[in-house]
Amino acid sequence: MTLKEALDSYQFDNVGQFNGIARSLGYQTEYKDSYFRFRKDGEETVLHIDQIRALAGSKTDGSIREQSKERVAGIFNKDRANDPAYAAELEQKDISIIRWENLKGQDKDGFTVIDHRHKVCYTGQSLYEYAHKNGNILDGKGTRLEKGILSDMMEINGKQGKLRFSENGISVFYRKETLTIPDKILGKKLSKKDKELLLAGEIVPLTVKKKDLMLQVDKDLNSVIVRSNQEIRIPETIGQTSEYQGYKLTKADKYLLANGHTLENILMHSKEGYFIADVRLTDDKKGILFSNIQSLTPSKAQELIKEMTPKLGSSTQRDNPNEERPTRDMEAELKEAIGKKDFEKLQSLKEEGYRPSEEYIRGIAKEKGLDERQTASIYQVFGIATEMKNEQESIAQKLYEAALKNDFVTIQEIQSGGYRLRNDDLTHMRESGVQSNTLIAIQTIFGLKAQEKNMGDVRLANSAKPENAKDMVRPIASTINRAFNDL
Repeated sequence: MTLKEALDSYQFDNVGQFNGIARSLGYQTEYKDSYFRFRKDGEETVLHIDQIRALAGSKTDGSIREQSKERVAGIFNKDRANDPAYAAELEQKDISIIRWENLKGQDKDGFTVIDHRHKVCYTGQSLYEYAHKNGNILDGKGTRLEKGILSDMMEINGKQGKLRFSENGISVFYRKETLTIPDKILGKKLSKKDKELLLAGEIVPLTVKKKDLMLQVDKDLNSVIVRSNQEIRIPETIGQTSEYQGYKLTKADKYLLANGHTLENILMHSKEGYFIADVRLTDDKKGILFSNIQSLTPSKAQELIKEMTPKLGSSTQRDNPNEERPTRDMEAELKEAIGKKDFEKLQSLKEEGYRPSEEYIRGIAKEKGLDERQTASIYQVFGIATEMKNEQESIAQKLYEAALKNDFVTIQEIQSGGYRLRNDDLTHMRESGVQSNTLIAIQTIFGLKAQEKNMGDVRLANSAKPENAKDMVRPIASTINRAFNDL
């Protein structure tokens, strides 16, 4: 190809890039008095600098340039960019690397890429920016990072670390010599319990700007990282199709799934129809596994949905903090019962989950003129043991507050500390409007059979097996293989 043909056919942005094209085609260059002289094998071409400038950028085609970058990024090895032998290897693939020594006094963007197949050239920096944006690590093998997934350990700039590709490009995480749990993650302060659970290898949920994030210590990196939605893939809804809205996961459900628990008897829908199954995450936490699958006819599924509707409605009402609820003045009832020494009423209040503090009882007893023996009897009714009551009541109150906030880290820590969940605790939470799903999650964490009405209870409570029972069961293998096609 002659130089004049290259001038008419190659895409370039400035005089320097055209000079690079000439060098890549084997021309010697001389510049004097605004003229370039290009010589090769007896051929001489003279071009005025303004003549080259007039054509610079005149043939720009963004799609051709992107195609070229995709091709080059699949070949280029950034670690060998300065190796003359590597430049010779790239020439065999119709790629020229023209280096500009100390360009503008900087090493950055010190070379131009010329793709002779696409007849286009661009800066090395623009190639790196393309790779950064598209997750290509420029290792000479065309490796691309999966979005949101931490890479395996690798050497990065002479250090061990991992890469993660996101919508913001490629981030680098270097291995730390010592594990340090930070005080804050994304501006959110970590509690002492959060830090202890992270050190124990637990996945710790953290709500930041109304989003639930999952924190975990990466043992390879020796540091705390935020697990992406691609690494711990917990969907918002499962079993959703155009026919059925699916099962929307609560924060309680997400916490249980992230930490290896199973959600039981979830009603879902797929191409194969309605079915109930137990749901858990796969071992790599990137997928959903079903077990105990039972297929249902549409009529049977609608019966279950109808059965669950009142529960869902009441749960929605409890979830609305702005909705007025009928209230009882239990404090007034307590004062009246203490004044009348009505121990039957006091026992009734206790069974309903009401828990006055020792100080409050003492104050009312003093006001009503009760002696120490009578006051101690009231303590006994409410299960207040003077030597144990402070610690137990403090833990129970802490559990109650955590349930209201869906703070499963605290709930898990209370369970790990040996606290035994009482029926009174559940009653108190239920009366105070704690969500049914949260109560089920709490009972699961404490290893108790859930007392809340769930889909399994509805299934068992239904009428006797109908005559068309055959239609209610589909082959399990078929369900497993195809049940989630539309999810």
